[in-house]
Amino acid sequence: MHESSEAKYSLGMENPSFPLGMNNQNFPSDIDAFKQQKKKAGRQKIEIKKIEKSSNKQVTFSKRRTGLFKKASELCILCNVNIAIIVFSPAEKLFCFGHPDFEGIVESYLKGSKVFDPPESRERSVSYEVCNKQYEEAMKKLELEKKNLRETETLVNKGCNRRWWEDPIDQMSQSELEQFMVSVYELRRKLAERGGELLMQSMI
Repeated sequence: MHESSEAKYSLGMENPSFPLGMNNQNFPSDIDAFKQQKKKAGRQKIEIKKIEKSSNKQVTFSKRRTGLFKKASELCILCNVNIAIIVFSPAEKLFCFGHPDFEGIVESYLKGSKVFDPPESRERSVSYEVCNKQYEEAMKKLELEKKNLRETETLVNKGCNRRWWEDPIDQMSQSELEQFMVSVYELRRKLAERGGELLMQSMI
């Protein structure tokens, strides 16, 4: 009995720390073999075949349809292409995807036209031109207002040091003369208001 137990022990238990049939000398090679087998299994392709179960069909269709439309959208953005996709579900429900205009692309295809120019793209082009023109006009007005403000500030600064209404008119430029006239009218308005106030006070 003693010899048989020793023989049984020596079959696969040369080192108690390793499983039966695996010793410390063969252990690294066994790990490598296991990794190779797992790697080969990971590279295996799933066989494409028809799904028989109706519920599985619907689930797979929903997932793949979302992925299909997502890839089509990415392709439109990356390559600036026009895409139209028509898909029927297992329940014969219609799903469509189109960029930039599904109906326009289909109509262009049915007519045999090779070039698709969506109406909204032309409208956007016209809209951009109008906006650019309005922007340029607004910038011109802004520059003119800035110029008038600088000239006004110059006149105000001059007025702080001396009487601006005594400036020689014949030496003024056209813009300075216009600003001078505005200042004179403003001064006359304030004088009239103040004179009216004093007159009312004297009558009370």
